[in-house]
Amino acid sequence: MSGWNLSHSLYEIAGLVVLLLIVIVGSMVFYGKKRYEGFTTIALESQTMPKCFLRDADAQALVQEFVQSPNADAFAELRLILQKVLCMDADITGAGAGVYSTYQLPFATAHDIEPAASFVNRCVKGAVRSRDLEMVIDKFEGRGSQLIQSLAQTPAQKQSAMDRFNRILKRASGAMKKNCIVEKASMDIPAGRRDPGYFEPDFVGEQGAYQITGGRQYF
Repeated sequence: MSGWNLSHSLYEIAGLVVLLLIVIVGSMVFYGKKRYEGFTTIALESQTMPKCFLRDADAQALVQEFVQSPNADAFAELRLILQKVLCMDADITGAGAGVYSTYQLPFATAHDIEPAASFVNRCVKGAVRSRDLEMVIDKFEGRGSQLIQSLAQTPAQKQSAMDRFNRILKRASGAMKKNCIVEKASMDIPAGRRDPGYFEPDFVGEQGAYQITGGRQYF
């Protein structure tokens, strides 16, 4: 009788162990599927690949190409330049144009004419001219080229990286130019009969020069 009880207890323990294993394995499978459900790839790490990079495959490839470079400072600055270009493009061409991605980007005199957020804000308000955009892009291009030269290990790698970099700048600058450089209103010639033009009220035209009166301390 005691032997039957012992064997029965062993069967119960074995059953509990099997049940526990089933629960553990099932939980791992369930939560694993739930975690990655709907994603074909694992999300990119934000420090290495900021969100604005998702707009451009060339930018992603360029960062991946130099991410293991021993020249960490040059890589960090090149990545920042790319981030500024792409985030400026995103803020300017987005449906609700505004300073959303660029407001937190730092200003660096080595490659900046003005803070990225400031440029976006001027663009949204229609205060950017073609020359302004050209100067900003030229500064990015010049500094980016220097950084790529210091990061590339071979002439082939340098050429490939420069081609990618130039394509990124061309696409972004083209999109920004389309949205920033718009035809401005001109007051040189009145637009029509109802346009006030340079109309001056009579009471303003009749006023003479302002005369300062009072003590000599004002002269």
